[in-house]
Amino acid sequence: MISTESPDTAAPPEWWRCDKDTLLLAYVAREREKRRLEAEQGQILAEIESRGVKEVTGYATVPGMLVDWVQIKHSEAKARVDRARALNPRQDGGTRIPALAPHAAAAALNGDLGAAQLDPIIAALGALPPTVSAEDRETGEQILVNLARTAGPRQITHAAKNLRDRLDPDGREPKDPDPAEPRHELGFVTHRDGTHGIKIKTDADTIARLKATLDPLAKPRPATEEEGRDTRSQWERLGDAFANFVRIGMGNPDIPSQAGDSVHVVVTVGLDELKTGIGRACLDLVGDISATDARILACDCKVIPVTLGSHGEPLDVGRAQRLATPAQRRALAIRDGGCAFPGCDAPPQQCTAHHIVFWAHHGETRIDNLVLLCGKHHRLIHNSDWDVRIASDGYPEFIPPAFIDPARTPRRNTLHTTRT
Repeated sequence: MISTESPDTAAPPEWWRCDKDTLLLAYVAREREKRRLEAEQGQILAEIESRGVKEVTGYATVPGMLVDWVQIKHSEAKARVDRARALNPRQDGGTRIPALAPHAAAAALNGDLGAAQLDPIIAALGALPPTVSAEDRETGEQILVNLARTAGPRQITHAAKNLRDRLDPDGREPKDPDPAEPRHELGFVTHRDGTHGIKIKTDADTIARLKATLDPLAKPRPATEEEGRDTRSQWERLGDAFANFVRIGMGNPDIPSQAGDSVHVVVTVGLDELKTGIGRACLDLVGDISATDARILACDCKVIPVTLGSHGEPLDVGRAQRLATPAQRRALAIRDGGCAFPGCDAPPQQCTAHHIVFWAHHGETRIDNLVLLCGKHHRLIHNSDWDVRIASDGYPEFIPPAFIDPARTPRRNTLHTTRT
C-alpha cells in the first residue's frame, strides 16, 4: 500500500519577519521546486503507463487513476498524462516510444519550465509535419526551450508559429477602418472625489464608429508569466481603450492646432519633483497630478515645462518641445515593431516614446535613448524595478527584477520580431 502521508519537514519561516526581497526570492525558489517535482511525477506516470496501468493499479486509464488518487478534475488529469507522454520515453507493448520533447523534459527536471511553458512547446512539436527531419526538429525544440526559460506561453507559441511558417508562410488580412464624420455634443465633468467624467450626445452612426474603434483596443490583455490573466472589467478595459485612443489622436499631425502650434498641455512642477518623481504637479485644465505622472507625460507629449523654485516662484517657462520627432517615431516603429516590453503585442500607434535616461535627468532625444512602450508597460518601467537598455546590437532589452530572475538576465520581445 502506498502511504500518502507527508514526510516530516522543518517549520516554515515566519514570513511576516522577512523583507520583500526575501519573500519574492523564496516564492520563485519554491516555484522552481514545484516544477521539478511535477517533472518527476511525469516520469512516474510514464513508467506506470509503460508497465500497464491495469496491472499496476487496477484502473483502466491513468487519468482515471489520478482523478481518484489526487482528487483533480479529469481534464487536469488528462493534461498531466499527455504532458508525461510527450516528455518521457515509454513502452507500448514491446515498442519503445521516444520522448517527443527530451530537451524540454531536461529543463523541467531542472525546475526551469512549468506546464505553462511546456504545453506550447509540446503542441508546437506535435504539429510539425512528418517531413521535418529529426535534426531540424531537435534544433527547433532547443530554440523554443531556450526562449521558454525567460518567456511566457504567448511568446513561445509565436516563436513556434515562426518555425512552422518557414515551411508554410501565411499572410494576414488587412484592416480597412471606415472614415468617421463625428457629430456630437460633449461636456466634461469633475466629480467631488477628484475624478473626471465625460457626457456625450451623438447619433447612432458615430457611436457605432466609436465602438468599432475602441473594441480592438479594449480586448483583454494576453496572460503573461509575470502578471497572469487580465482581471480588468469590461468597463475598465473600455476606459483604458479610450485613454489610448486619446493618446493616439494627440499624436496625429492632422489635428487642428492651438494658436499655430499642435496640441499641447502645460504641466507645472517643481524641479526636484520632476527629477525624483516624488511630490505633486499641476496639469493645465485638469488639476493636481503626481510628479511621477508628470514625468510619464514628459516622455512623449508636447509639454511646456514651468519650473518652480523652493518658494513656488516660476524659474523658467520652457518652450513647447516635441520629444520624439515623427521621423524618430517611424524609426522606432521599424526597430521595435510596437511595445518593446517582453510578451507585449501592442502596435506602434498605441505606444509612446520612453526616454531610457529620463528627460528630466538630461536624457537626450536620440534613437539610442528611446524605446516604444504601451501605456501599461510605460507606467511599469517608471514605477518598478524593471530596467531597460539598448544592447550592443542596437535593440532594446529589459532587465527583470531580482525576485523574477536573480541573475537578472536581459529579455527581449519576440512577438514583433524573430530576434532573440
